[in-house]
Amino acid sequence: MQVEITPEKYPTEKKFICPNQVANNLDKSINSIVEKSGFITYDVEKIPLSTNGGNYLGLLHEINIKGETKEGFKVLNIFVKCIIPGESDFQILSVTDVYQIEVFAYKEFLKIIDELQEQAQVPKEERYKMVKCYDESNSEFVIMENIAKKGFTTGHRCDVVSLKFAELAMQELAKFHAFSFVLQEKRPDFFEQKIKPLKTPYTFCEQFNQFTRSTVKMTMDNIDDEDAKARVGKFCEGIVERYEKHFTDETIRRCLCHGDYRPNNILMKKTDGEVSDIIPVDYQLMHFGCPVLDIFYFINISTDQAFRRAHLTHLKDLYHATMTNFLKYFDIDVNLYYSKDQFEKDYKDKLEYGLSLSIMYLPFMMVAEDDIPDVTKTDMSEISFKLHDSYKDRIRGIVEDYIEWGIL
Repeated sequence: MQVEITPEKYPTEKKFICPNQVANNLDKSINSIVEKSGFITYDVEKIPLSTNGGNYLGLLHEINIKGETKEGFKVLNIFVKCIIPGESDFQILSVTDVYQIEVFAYKEFLKIIDELQEQAQVPKEERYKMVKCYDESNSEFVIMENIAKKGFTTGHRCDVVSLKFAELAMQELAKFHAFSFVLQEKRPDFFEQKIKPLKTPYTFCEQFNQFTRSTVKMTMDNIDDEDAKARVGKFCEGIVERYEKHFTDETIRRCLCHGDYRPNNILMKKTDGEVSDIIPVDYQLMHFGCPVLDIFYFINISTDQAFRRAHLTHLKDLYHATMTNFLKYFDIDVNLYYSKDQFEKDYKDKLEYGLSLSIMYLPFMMVAEDDIPDVTKTDMSEISFKLHDSYKDRIRGIVEDYIEWGIL
């Protein structure tokens, strides 16, 4: 039933499942959106969402606003990501910091990108795709258009992606990385002041070491071959120190990286059963770094051995070709910033990063849905959970690949 109320009397007693202050502030922001949208009478539906292990840093909600405006009946479908409530013992990441990074991405970086694409007259179908974000977003919550209502969804986090999905993902990633080179030429002050200083939000503290020891144990417990297990054990000596250097080495920091580029953060739409469109989201781990780190993250988290053997070379070529062609819209020669030879050298030099992240993060990506841990409350030195049935085969394939590539 429709509720007849004025925007000034938005019912704040209907709290979200998040801290009272955050809930009150969110209600005020929704009230602002309602007022700006010209609603006279309206009904608000709030639905908490589950990610089934796809998101560890936020509470997700769907808001549907339906009502009358001067122009007629109107519907707003909104998606909200709210900061995790209460005190947190999670030291590996500052939840507040990652929300601030995401707000910067949507309210500053992506807006400038949209302007630059418009100025360069990039064809609509060739532009980097983004979700509308409301100006009311802040470091407590991010408010976006809910494009699930337009047919976008995400696949299951444990599934191997299709080739079409991977191709579209590599193309969008190449465009995202290319914008750093565009900004260097078109908006140099913004690049120097806002983009280049962005460091990884990870803190390589004792808790990170505890977390790594736990995931190394889970990895080792799922490797049956004794020779392979010994090789992985040897590789894991000093793994955190090597991993950290991939983010802090100034010589390979080339562009803005997504930081969490995996299927759960890439919305997709299907046409006749095949992926026809994707939109990357979730920029909380965005940082200025080495572009191949995003590629390893996507490939190692979302594919299996058979997929990599069939398509990895093609996807790498597609990535660089897309970057080359996209930069031409801005009259930029890719070779001035990221030649194919430099890309291949970075890929080779950073190959072991892919194995490190697989050991450290793949267990979390493939946790069983009935045993998802609360990382903000759990003792990282003792964290343990059930893994999805496909995890053992996935890590076996990764280990075999890295033996073949000479890393193990």
